[in-house]
Amino acid sequence: MLVKGQIPENEPIVSIGLVLPVDEQKSIEIEFGETKEKIQIRANEKNLFLNRNPEENIYLTDSSFTLNPIRAGRGFHWEKQISITVEGELEIKIVYGYLFVINHISLEKYLICVATSEMSGECPQALLESQTVAARSWLLAAAEQKHADLGLDACNDDCCQRYQGMGNLTNAAIAASEKTRGRILIYDGKICDTRYSKSCGGISENNENAWGGEPKPYLRAIHDGNNSTIPNLKSESNLKKWLTDDQHCFCGPDYVPGNQLEKYLGNVDKSGTYFRWNVSFTQEELTILINGKTGKRFESIQSLQPLERGISGRIIQLRIDGKINGEPSDLILENEYEIRWALHPDFLYSSAFIIEANSTADSLPSRFTFKGAGWGHGVGLCQIGALGMSLNGTSFTDILSHYFQSTELRKIYD
Repeated sequence: MLVKGQIPENEPIVSIGLVLPVDEQKSIEIEFGETKEKIQIRANEKNLFLNRNPEENIYLTDSSFTLNPIRAGRGFHWEKQISITVEGELEIKIVYGYLFVINHISLEKYLICVATSEMSGECPQALLESQTVAARSWLLAAAEQKHADLGLDACNDDCCQRYQGMGNLTNAAIAASEKTRGRILIYDGKICDTRYSKSCGGISENNENAWGGEPKPYLRAIHDGNNSTIPNLKSESNLKKWLTDDQHCFCGPDYVPGNQLEKYLGNVDKSGTYFRWNVSFTQEELTILINGKTGKRFESIQSLQPLERGISGRIIQLRIDGKINGEPSDLILENEYEIRWALHPDFLYSSAFIIEANSTADSLPSRFTFKGAGWGHGVGLCQIGALGMSLNGTSFTDILSHYFQSTELRKIYD
């Protein structure tokens, strides 16, 4: 595993989880070699089976491997099963009675695939270059280590960063990796924890508002445009105006026309209006949804009240008022992740939204509508904003300095 805070002098081998125990997957098909040989690997509570032969752990080397199925978008609204092709080595074992598949691969081979998994290989060179540097820095910073208990540097999916293999590779992506090879962002002598999301919605967010912890000087909220002034989006009236006015942001339609966006997105992204969006639920739908997600037993939902918003307008504390057995009851959601989880059947696009409730004669709202901005937590690099900048001729170095201010680009190995 990579060591938090340690800057490597040579290109490391990284361990990426392709199938995790949480996937509860019992079988997988793997194709490899020039002959395209196929094997079936299955698991029961205690044993692995390669075809029908029992094995302990399985190691596959010296080839490229096509694995099917692989879960993509775990827990998000775009979740699906895909097939991926990877290089390096595969280690397969049982953990908690389920398959656990690890890809051990050199960092640069891994990164070539990340850029065209996060976004399309059709993106301009500068977008792919900035995405590659951000992905390299994030992994080497090893700040989160979400799967350290499994011995992984990262998983293959959105909770870490997308790695969907070689299927989407383009010459531009390969060139982007070669041009930026070994380059990372540094702040105060340390590798930057370079976060990114699909769309900030026009204003990015401070890292502590998304996840708590200490503020990081290079993860500050910025206006995603040529205007350095950030409006006060903690005000409900200001936020409503911000959501409806044309803001001329890099991630908006002025820089990335909506009819062109789909070709630049990753292959598991859903088409949609990433800059601005609406979601609506009836009283019954929202009550069932919140009860199912939170375990509460509301009979009805009276109101949703933002208690605190971040710089970007993202709600970071929300109170849900309802009734249980005819008596008032409430529930407070304490962060943007909980809010996005509780207010959507899968996962709400972001927590930067206003709430419009359609009240009836008895004052109980019959419908709740969320009008929002952006897709994701909004911290760090805005991928669609970086796309907008690159489509308009901005270099990858200027893209990185826009989103990660006061950082230094440094080459740490050849």
